[in-house]
Amino acid sequence: MEKKGEPFETVCCFSKIKGSTVLITINEAKRLIKRALLSNVVSDKKDLAITPLISGKHGIGKSQMIKSVADDLGGVCITIEGGTLKEGEITGLPYQYRDGNGNVRFRFLPYYAVERVQNAQKRLFELSGKVSEDNALDGDENRYALEDVTPAQKLDMLKSGEIKPVIIFIDEINRTENAVYKELMNILLTRSVNGYRFPWWVLFAGAMNPSTQNSLYATNEMDPAQLDRFLKIKVSDNTKEWLNYGKQAGISPEILSFIKDNPKCLSNNDKELQDDEKPSPSPRGWDMVDTLLKSEPLVRDFFTEKENDPKTVEKDMKNLVSAKLGSSVATMFFASMVSQARAIMPEEIFADDENLSKLSKKIEQLSAAKKIQTCDLMLEYLKENIEFMMLSKKQFEMNKKQLSQLVRLLDSSARLLFAQKLSGTVSNDGNSLIEMLFDVFEKDLIDMLDLSDSTRKLIEES
Repeated sequence: MEKKGEPFETVCCFSKIKGSTVLITINEAKRLIKRALLSNVVSDKKDLAITPLISGKHGIGKSQMIKSVADDLGGVCITIEGGTLKEGEITGLPYQYRDGNGNVRFRFLPYYAVERVQNAQKRLFELSGKVSEDNALDGDENRYALEDVTPAQKLDMLKSGEIKPVIIFIDEINRTENAVYKELMNILLTRSVNGYRFPWWVLFAGAMNPSTQNSLYATNEMDPAQLDRFLKIKVSDNTKEWLNYGKQAGISPEILSFIKDNPKCLSNNDKELQDDEKPSPSPRGWDMVDTLLKSEPLVRDFFTEKENDPKTVEKDMKNLVSAKLGSSVATMFFASMVSQARAIMPEEIFADDENLSKLSKKIEQLSAAKKIQTCDLMLEYLKENIEFMMLSKKQFEMNKKQLSQLVRLLDSSARLLFAQKLSGTVSNDGNSLIEMLFDVFEKDLIDMLDLSDSTRKLIEES
């Protein structure tokens, strides 16, 4: 068992993440969502929030899962059915009133969910004994803000029940009218509405049906920039989980027995109902991953002993990273965490002799992921510097010998991958790297590459 506060990365052991699409069960997703939501409580990154976006076909229990997370945290879930909203309902309707000085002003009558949060925030503020201070920039809407508390104090308030968290869950966010969709997206991403900023104990989550090109659902499609602001978790039904749920819910034994014997009859698994959109890395995505990993040791009091088991934590972290950055990047990242050796920098390689006498053993001992990382670093270096390197013919010949030795020290798959990447890369000045460095590789390897006729002719003539 991990000790509380021990960083996740010190106990992580690498296991391969299979496939390019991470689909998880409802029970697993519930745990991941709770980790993601709690990471916002302990994070000190004011301009970065992690908002889970659950993607899955209809009827698999997405809404109930969020309500269960709220119950686990001792809070409440306010569900907003996005598909039933009309424009203006969520942001509120304007009304006219007179202020204390008799001046006519306009305000927005808040949607019931927002009003409930505002009332709770005012009550907590008054209980704290603080005095409201006027701040023209913050406006009246935020006069009861209570934000000057540390992450540790926030966790204590949640654990003691002094503050009961609120999860605002927006369901079917991509099955709304276009104007409503924009309003909901603004609330989710800015955590504010009409100048009112939600307090730290209000957490947000959304749900959507798959909206990819071949999907059967009538949906608004999110562009990559919008999706990048969410932590999209793809959820699938699971027969074993549903049977356990059915027993607890009192579903008739006849139905349970039939589904057990005919698991394919639980739901429609047509490809058109699945979310086949693949996540990809971004700077914001890495920032979210950093928040998730750092928060894990701090929020263990909100999980059971079984959920805090190192193997379960490891699986959860890999699923979260895969959901945000993609399985391939997650695989490489966790492999790098296990390997104590770092990748070799291009400058180190070119500072060695032509046989890489100092580095050969070190390169051979690198993990597969670190060897690929070494090659990627070399590619970037060559893109920026190869024309400069070619100014000295003698030195360039030396550099090519060093590269040849590097290639020989790679295993066959890494060698081929390096050659393939090199063949598709041009320098910053627009020159093909493979045309300048083809003699670094064996002829049989060059023959395996998908080169243009002109490039192959230039290589043959050389």
